Amino acid sequence: MPNLPDTENQLARALGVSYHPRWLLIRADGTEQAGGGAIPDAVVTDALTPG
Repeated sequence: MPNLPDTENQLARALGVSYHPRWLLIRADGTEQAGGGAIPDAVVTDALTPG
């Protein structure tokens, strides 16, 4: 999925996004993980780490 780094939140502010309400990660094996707020870096790293 394409993703734009917005480390300074400039894009979010320009688009009127004040927070990330929910996220859903669907892994290649079909398992799902969901949460609220910004997706934690550890979740992304774990999902992208082979094994």
